[in-house]
Amino acid sequence: MSGIIDPTTRLGFTNKKWGICGFTSSLSAMYDLNQGVRGQVINGSSGYRILAEIKIYLKMLKAAGSTLLADIRDFTRSFGPPYDKFEIDEYIARIDNAAAEDLSRYQIMSEPRFSLGMPPAAVADYIHRQWGWKATVTEYAITNGVGDGVVGVTKGWFGSGDRKSFFPLPYYGLCHYLYRSNGAVYSWGIKFNSVAEANAEYRVCYVISVSPT
Repeated sequence: MSGIIDPTTRLGFTNKKWGICGFTSSLSAMYDLNQGVRGQVINGSSGYRILAEIKIYLKMLKAAGSTLLADIRDFTRSFGPPYDKFEIDEYIARIDNAAAEDLSRYQIMSEPRFSLGMPPAAVADYIHRQWGWKATVTEYAITNGVGDGVVGVTKGWFGSGDRKSFFPLPYYGLCHYLYRSNGAVYSWGIKFNSVAEANAEYRVCYVISVSPT
C-alpha cells in the first residue's frame, strides 16, 4: 500500500471534529486505488476543500432529483439534536456562509453542524457519481464483516435473529465509516491494525467495495 499512510491520515484529520466520515473514507479509497486523482484528492485534508466537495455532491443530487437527498436528510436527523431539524438547503447555505465570512480552517472544523449522515447507498453513489468508480454495498449478514473498502460500523451487537428488529436505528445503528485496505484501517487521521483497534465496541455492518468500472 505504498504512498497511502501519510496522505490517508491527513485526509482523516477533518473528521476529528465533524461527522463527515462517508466522504473522508471515500476520498481515502480514491487516493489509495486511483493514482490518477491523487492530486485532487489530497486537498481533501483542507476544511474548505472538503466542504466544497460535499456541496458539489449535494447539488449534483439536487440537479438529478435524486431520492438520496431525502435519505441523507433523514439519516442525519436520526442522530438527534442539533441535527434533528437538518435540511439540505440550510446545510448548503451554511457552507456558502462559511466561505463568505472567510472563516478560518479551525473555525470551520470546530463547527459540528457541518456533520452529514451518509447512508451506505449514498456513499456508493458519491464514489460512482463523482469519481466514476464502481462501489458495491454489502450488508453484514452477507459479508460477516470481511472485505476491504469503505467499512461502516455500529456499536451494536450482532446476535441471532432479526437484526433489523434488534437495531431500531437506521442501517443497523451505523455510526461511523473507516477505510480498510490490506489489513490496515484508517480513520481520524490515524492508522490502525484492525477495526477493533480503532474501537473495541465497533462491529462491521457494511462493506462498500470499490473498483474501476
